[in-house]
Amino acid sequence: LHNVIVNEETGVLHTTVILNTARANLPLFLNPQVIVDTPTSPVTSGLPLFFVIIVTAFKQGYEDWLRHKADNSVNKSPVYIVNGGRIVENQSEKIQVGDIVCVKEDETFPCDLILLSSSREDGTCYVTTASLDGESSQKTYFTVPDTNAFRTEKEIDSLIATIECEQPQPDLYKFVGRIQVFSDKESVARSLGPENLLLRGATLKNTDKIYGVSIYTGMETKMALNYQGKSQKRSVVEKSINVFLIVYLGILVSKSLVGTILKYIWQLDPTNDEPWYSLKEKNTNKFIKMFTDFLSYMVLFNFIIPVSMYVTVEMQKFLGSYFITWDKDMYDDHLGEGALVNTSDLNEELGQVRIREHFLFIL
Repeated sequence: LHNVIVNEETGVLHTTVILNTARANLPLFLNPQVIVDTPTSPVTSGLPLFFVIIVTAFKQGYEDWLRHKADNSVNKSPVYIVNGGRIVENQSEKIQVGDIVCVKEDETFPCDLILLSSSREDGTCYVTTASLDGESSQKTYFTVPDTNAFRTEKEIDSLIATIECEQPQPDLYKFVGRIQVFSDKESVARSLGPENLLLRGATLKNTDKIYGVSIYTGMETKMALNYQGKSQKRSVVEKSINVFLIVYLGILVSKSLVGTILKYIWQLDPTNDEPWYSLKEKNTNKFIKMFTDFLSYMVLFNFIIPVSMYVTVEMQKFLGSYFITWDKDMYDDHLGEGALVNTSDLNEELGQVRIREHFLFIL
């Protein structure tokens, strides 16, 4: 079935939240206060940790819910399939391999299609692939010469042909296949290339309508394969924060290690022993005692980790996404829509975009 999932994070909400939270707050999860005795109250160290987790989880969960909602709208969008010599409306997620789909001008292809016929006499159609490769110029695609004569629903439904093609791959510009068209007289085999393949996500332009047969659907489309296996996008600010976080963690571990070493050096003097209220720990294993002392120093020095900075950054990103949505200068009167923020993780990257004006001079 054609189950389109535009964003790879959709459907794994809890995993996404946990991974994002753990990545940003790794040293906080190492809080050892639950297993050692320290003069610091557990609430002092635990409350900021839980607050950061809740804020991050809420932000990531809300954005994943919005993406899941957008995916459902795409899955339920209407498509038109030729069935029994007539056009039948169906849902995008229910397209199967081999279905003949009718796409009209300014509509988006719901799956990867082999172009069978076009309303243009020369058997071509024009397509924009801006959502796939960022190119706004129109590209020309060609029908199979032996199938372009089938122009109506009844004619295209009477077409008998078989298609052999390669396994799905993410490369947008490579495709190898073969179509064999059967007629009363003989069968004709034609090769298929990228110029015959209409990619999911592209838009039909300057062509009334086309008929195409679906060959890749759902997660096997080239657009979906390009989403899979992608590493999570991180802004320059987030990367720099992670670097500083490692530095702070190194400082925290170093201070704790130095404190533990100095304590046992100080206790080499027989007069410098454990205080009277810690005599009960003398009989414990020495290595275990050193480890618990190290964890105690970790708790005492955990203020080095800037917890408040993470909360501020997460809230700034979350609220900043709403200001982008509310920006009237980014409202499109033609579409009747404003800016849509799919994720707030890259808000600060927009500050690096510079608008350049291009002038065309005709001599």
